[in-house]
Amino acid sequence: MLLELFGLGAVTFSSFQTIDTECLLQKLIYPEDTKSTLKSQDNLLMSSHTPKQTAICGISSYVRSHEASIGLLFAGYGTIYLASVLLSGWIIADWGKDITSYPPSSIPTLMPRSFIEPIFFLTSFPALVIGAAMLSVYSTRGISPEAPKEKQYVAIVLTAFGFAYQVIGAWPLGNEADFPWQWQKQIVSDGAAFSWTLYVLSFIVLAVGAVSLYKHSQIYHKEHSGEEEAKW
Repeated sequence: MLLELFGLGAVTFSSFQTIDTECLLQKLIYPEDTKSTLKSQDNLLMSSHTPKQTAICGISSYVRSHEASIGLLFAGYGTIYLASVLLSGWIIADWGKDITSYPPSSIPTLMPRSFIEPIFFLTSFPALVIGAAMLSVYSTRGISPEAPKEKQYVAIVLTAFGFAYQVIGAWPLGNEADFPWQWQKQIVSDGAAFSWTLYVLSFIVLAVGAVSLYKHSQIYHKEHSGEEEAKW
């Protein structure tokens, strides 16, 4: 499940990149005057396809230009709301049950907890995986000396969060009674599939962030070594 969601996020943004490249090539091959000529020759055909293509190109361009922000939005939403579900004491086994006897949710809501907690869980967990996939693709794609510095910052965030969960997260093979914090016990009590998914996701994020930082460090040392040689 984790690899499918992670792969879905990566493939989605790869397809956005392909669509955006096709739009750019269309602009280079067909400049504005050529477009107007073609439209006058075959106005009906162009009018039936241009709005859809324009919308797709606009969406793909927007997503590509805001990949880091959208990825952080998804990952932040997934982290905050999934943490609120875990800290509230709700577990997957409580699905559909009246849980009014539990402590109130960490986030005040108008709906009963028996309805809102499953909604938080169903939306936050995929959002966390999709956000991690988006940030991973963003931080590793197109690493070069001309790449924006935001890629390094995203790589640092991925490495930090992945390492933090590896250190203090719920070890899937551990005993529930041995964990010191309640949220760790909540993760394990939600089942092996859920605990393993979070653990593997944190490992993938840690590996991607570390590789990205290593590539950025190589570029940094090459640039500064060249400057030092020029001084001598």
